Amino acid sequence: MPVLMLEMDDVRSSFPYLSQCTYLNTATAGLAAPGQGAAAAEFYDIDKAQGIQGMERWRARADAARKELASLLAVQAHSVHFVGSTTEALNLIALSLPLSKGDRVVVAQDEFASVVLPWQTLRVRGVEVVHVPIPREAERSEALAVAAAGARVLAVSHVHWRTGTRVDLARLSAACAKHGCRLIVDGAHAVGAVPIDARQVDAYCAPVFKWLLSGFGLGFVTLSDSLAAQLEPALRGYSNEPPSRSLSYSHVNYPGIYALHAALVHLRTLGWQHIHTRVASLAVHTAFMLRQAGLDVLTPEGSHGGIVSFRHPHSGALVQALARQSIFVEDGGALVRVSPHFYNMKEEVDHFVSALKRVA
Repeated sequence: MPVLMLEMDDVRSSFPYLSQCTYLNTATAGLAAPGQGAAAAEFYDIDKAQGIQGMERWRARADAARKELASLLAVQAHSVHFVGSTTEALNLIALSLPLSKGDRVVVAQDEFASVVLPWQTLRVRGVEVVHVPIPREAERSEALAVAAAGARVLAVSHVHWRTGTRVDLARLSAACAKHGCRLIVDGAHAVGAVPIDARQVDAYCAPVFKWLLSGFGLGFVTLSDSLAAQLEPALRGYSNEPPSRSLSYSHVNYPGIYALHAALVHLRTLGWQHIHTRVASLAVHTAFMLRQAGLDVLTPEGSHGGIVSFRHPHSGALVQALARQSIFVEDGGALVRVSPHFYNMKEEVDHFVSALKRVA
């Protein structure tokens, strides 16, 4: 059963690196949840040691991890597919959608490269990629919703990689439904940090090395039944021979899935509601302390995930100066990105802001 509240001494003892530094950079890479090394070793030392006779156990573990993700995302397990990365998922979808000359794909002008570039490869088909200016962070969702009119696809990050702004998926979903537009979402900075209902979108994909505290070389994508039925897989193999419309064309990263399953079970045992609540509380506290320090916080109140960003003309030098004090945040180029997770303490945020005042 989930604990009634997070016992922070126990939580932090599972992440020994926190005793050595102030780590506020989960948006770049989360700390590893405990138990994953043993889980990956179980795949190699026990199940894969049986050769192909162990395949039933590999698939059972993949099904278990799929069910954990489905519960977290409020979708059916059959809609969850494992991929090598978020970038792979977005490319597979872009190349497999039946888009042709004159079709429009909408993205934010400052969108993350992996969300934009897969669609730009379709320009050879005559597909138009429309880059939507974002006048203010508080207007991000509305600007994209308006741009959905006349588009076939709206591709967006649930939480923006630089500014930390969380878009209103319900608003975007309604706009896309009205205009017959597919809503494709990169949840890299949302899954594990905020509650998610992926039933609102056509595709929701994410990696597992950030807020889910697992490893590299593994990601997942959920597909709505209507989108899955429309896809013509661009990559085919023994796992999706025609007439299959599945995007899964070969074996998946089983040792990574074993590790991910261990991480997901650990986090579920702590309680997802407690984790999400704590991430939100830490983000609010971070934004408040930064504003109190007179800094220009870019992330809008009430529309954030776990990332809080503030502008600074010398962000690189500032981040390096903090790193020399074992305080780790991210240089976002003219801004600094701070991303505490549930394993952080408000006192760590205060320590960071105090150091920031000294070196800024």
